[in-house]
Amino acid sequence: MKQLTVLIFFIFIASLSYGQYSDSVLIKTPKYVKYLDLRFENGIMMGDGTDLGDQLVNASYYNGLDFRLGFRVGDPDDIYSNVYRRPILGVGFYSSTFHNEDIGKPDAIYFFLTMPFRFEKAKKLTFSYSAAFGISYNFNAYDSIDNPANLFIGSEKNVYVHLGFLMNYKIGKKFALNGTVGFKHFSNGSLQQPNKGINLIPFTLGVSYKPSDQEVLLERREIPKYIRHNLWNITLSAGSKNYYSSEDRNHLKMVFTTNYLRQISYKYRVGVGMDFFYSANAEMRNNSDQSAFSKAFSCAVVGSWEWAINEHLYVPVGIGFYLKRNTENDERNIYYERVGMRYRFNSGIHTGVTIKAHGGVADIFEWSVGYTFQHDPNKY
Repeated sequence: MKQLTVLIFFIFIASLSYGQYSDSVLIKTPKYVKYLDLRFENGIMMGDGTDLGDQLVNASYYNGLDFRLGFRVGDPDDIYSNVYRRPILGVGFYSSTFHNEDIGKPDAIYFFLTMPFRFEKAKKLTFSYSAAFGISYNFNAYDSIDNPANLFIGSEKNVYVHLGFLMNYKIGKKFALNGTVGFKHFSNGSLQQPNKGINLIPFTLGVSYKPSDQEVLLERREIPKYIRHNLWNITLSAGSKNYYSSEDRNHLKMVFTTNYLRQISYKYRVGVGMDFFYSANAEMRNNSDQSAFSKAFSCAVVGSWEWAINEHLYVPVGIGFYLKRNTENDERNIYYERVGMRYRFNSGIHTGVTIKAHGGVADIFEWSVGYTFQHDPNKY
């Protein structure tokens, strides 16, 4: 199954990469210019401060291989291409080994973005920041009988997150060398216990190749002044939570969110909203004399921030403070954090996934769908 997944992925990449334009005489701005990256990775696995966790870390040796297909917008007047200094967005495939069967040999398929700190212009040496988000699999999950040593993660499939700083050195028009230092995280958002997560400090060395002769203008073009406007989001999210151990059943958690935002620039929207939470089967965890409604429901006020990657893709961020909470439903702090990724269609419908956490400890992955009311006066 693993080999079939890899084969399909590389066939997909090859089909996308085959020829930008067959007629070299044509002088035409491509919609996208493609980049292929191959990276080799080594890094440090972080422990959890326990003796058993440190033993697992000391018995592991981490290596990884990363393959990326990136796209740069060819239109030099594209607004968000100018706002983010000609970013590269794309998809990637990751494969690794910890040389330890207790952890496994995880792979991942992910979306990534790489944004230069400055317009590259004619410079050979450039610097960027990069983020990747996707799904990983092939972990050897914790099992109290068959695999009790893996105290970090209780599921075979997990979320994959990689943040990094990238140095890129061009060696001609088509090739470049790169190096990255960053942070990598695997977690299941409390879908299955244990969920301490696996954290790495990876270092990568790689090579980048641009198959096409087409060039992207790496200098700034003037863009229209942004016209500020208001938005109103309504969102319904749901997820599954394992409260105690892998032997226990999972329980439904839902949240209805409404928030008001002001978009102040091409990049940022800020505002405030409310979260209303429902935790199923709360009476199994709470034996007090509260009503069933009170045991299952909680609410919070949320400071909201959205980072717009382009006119459709954005990163929602929130800091919430409970007005009513139930510690039995793992609402352990008076505050929580939320971050994720969403896509808004032209119709106003948005969908995506966020992770809610308390003090950095994952509570749940929220799979969401909603609608945005707005009248955007800006032209993209």
